[in-house]
Amino acid sequence: IEDYLEYRFARIKSEKSRWWIERTVKELFKFTKGKLTRNKLLKFQNWYKKKYEYDGQCKFHDNTGNFLEWLYKKTGNEEYRKLKEILERPQRNSKKLNPILIREPDIHNLITAVWETDLSEFVKIRFTTAVLFGAYTGQRPDATSGKLTFQDFEEALSRSPPILWIPEDKDKENFPHWVPLHPVVVEWLKKLIQMKDQTTTDKIFPYDQIRVVFDKINVKAVHTNRKITYSHLRKFFEQMCNNVLMVHVEGGTVPAMHPGLRDYIMAHNTGSLDVQSYDGKLPVEIYDQYMTAWKDVDLVPKNLQIKAIFQ
Repeated sequence: IEDYLEYRFARIKSEKSRWWIERTVKELFKFTKGKLTRNKLLKFQNWYKKKYEYDGQCKFHDNTGNFLEWLYKKTGNEEYRKLKEILERPQRNSKKLNPILIREPDIHNLITAVWETDLSEFVKIRFTTAVLFGAYTGQRPDATSGKLTFQDFEEALSRSPPILWIPEDKDKENFPHWVPLHPVVVEWLKKLIQMKDQTTTDKIFPYDQIRVVFDKINVKAVHTNRKITYSHLRKFFEQMCNNVLMVHVEGGTVPAMHPGLRDYIMAHNTGSLDVQSYDGKLPVEIYDQYMTAWKDVDLVPKNLQIKAIFQ
């Protein structure tokens, strides 16, 4: 256990993630008495499914799978991968599913709505850029986007390709990571940065000010008729990666973006080995894989007079 914890903790700074990793392996060893067999693993799985709600079940499932994968890589014993396949992904109670689903037309409607208000041009451009950045990257609006500065983005735009560095103090999970900037987002960022002298804060997307605009325009989602909030942009990014941006392969379709890269960019499930596998990749690799999936996505409404706005 100690070797594994040392390996994982060297890559994870979030105390919450560390707690779940240690809890999982200690409970697993306590339950199996250190002898991993099919029957003992199934009994362990039944135990945590009965004892914990959905979120806790996911923590046990993911961390048990990560441990078995580590054992396989350490020993080369295929039996550990076979044991990993036994684990069943927890199912959320359908009654608790979040009904909010926003899609591409909803992003168009948010942007169109703000340009129909009497707000200043600067506020409109800042809101539009914040919406596009949130939709294209899935960052947490308060814990991350709200802490980012104009300087952070100026440095990001100076890189080739354009990619933003999120330090651990600007992430809820204390997970430093790279965030690719889509060409559509880059275009609006450049305009917003040109106008930075029109604000007194160094924060590029002040959370409270962006949220006020969401309340003012009060746009309803097309498929649910519920008010769209700032936090829904994170869910939009996740849904696009999971259900919309797909590629055809023999036997069906699969997401165009690897789930590990999706979670890496979102700083979600940061304790998983899939996410950590991206931690050592070069920024250009992360950008290229992201753009392979997102390159054709344009979330700016066609009827918006961009040339006039950017003059």
